Amino acid sequence: MTDTALLAVLIAAAAGILAGRAWAASYRRGVADGGPGFRSSPHYLQGLHHLAAGQPEPAIRELGKVLREHPEATEVQHVVSHLFREVGQVERAIELHRALVERPDLSRPERAHALASLGTDYRKAGFLDRAGSAYAEALVVDSRNLHALAGQQKLHEEQRQWREAYEAQARLSRIRRTDDGLVLGHLQVEIGREAAGRGQRPAAEQAFRTALSLDRRVFPAHLGLAELWLEEDPRRAAAVLEEAIATVPERAYLAFPLLERAYVKSAEPSRFAALCERLIQQDPRDWRARLALARRLRAEGRAEEALGLLVRAVEANPHVLLVHLEVWRTLRARGALGPEEEHYVAAVEQSALYIDPHICTVCRYRADDMLWRCPHCHEWNTLVEERVGPAAGSR
Repeated sequence: MTDTALLAVLIAAAAGILAGRAWAASYRRGVADGGPGFRSSPHYLQGLHHLAAGQPEPAIRELGKVLREHPEATEVQHVVSHLFREVGQVERAIELHRALVERPDLSRPERAHALASLGTDYRKAGFLDRAGSAYAEALVVDSRNLHALAGQQKLHEEQRQWREAYEAQARLSRIRRTDDGLVLGHLQVEIGREAAGRGQRPAAEQAFRTALSLDRRVFPAHLGLAELWLEEDPRRAAAVLEEAIATVPERAYLAFPLLERAYVKSAEPSRFAALCERLIQQDPRDWRARLALARRLRAEGRAEEALGLLVRAVEANPHVLLVHLEVWRTLRARGALGPEEEHYVAAVEQSALYIDPHICTVCRYRADDMLWRCPHCHEWNTLVEERVGPAAGSR
């Protein structure tokens, strides 16, 4: 799904929810005022049509006309403010939400929602202190307001306040009664990494263990524990990494560098090659296990065997530049590259191309490295290895 299509779906979903609320509220106010309310306006229906079609700017124009005719239409004001924020006119969104907050006729839930929306406007504009104040005020008005809690949690994440983000996420999970163990686990990992960076090993180990108690699939928690134990107990570190691979086999390649070091420190270097061979047997298309094993063989001077593995890795995932680079490096080790080829390989190695692409399953953001939190959509554990199969007729 493209970004435009995704935006259209999200806006349409929001429009449906808000339209339902708007109809109910307008009906109540229309009955109280003795009039039909804003839902009878043709501009209102046209605005909803543009929302469902993923056309925010025409929707703003039509719903703006509704507000001029019916300035009491709180729900429409919410929708228009949200649309202003989405199209980048954050100042207009802030202006509308400020006006909404000052209205004396809002119910407590409506006031809390308006304050939370104002907080999101401020966060989008980079006014983080104001955003925090708006979210806090919204929670004073309604301590269970999900919009304010979610915004506060994202704000803490953006400021790298991991413990506060964890507490906010845990509170959200309790209110929504959802299982957010994976996200909570990743937040615990960040707490552990900060503790490890400060030299607080017991606190770091406790955080990584807590992460795994929340969800065994939190792969960086396994990596964090292994790094803590690598020097003093490499066999224990290897056991943690082996468990990680068994639990989340699609992330196995992320454990390879640490695992190879752990086996070497345990005086059992052959176990790494055995592990790679086992993974290849389990999944013949596992090009990363082939790549890791080929590197090991090349380091041992067995370039011919390494080249055979790499050719199969290219067949499994031909679009990844990293695999081709390893082929060229192996040919170099065999002395098969001339000066021009050497210059070309060196240029590619220093390029800004996607050598090892990963892609976010939510927003399609691409990155060379595996990131546990997408920098674009800020969701956790959404980046995966980008795979494109061989071209038709190439086999």
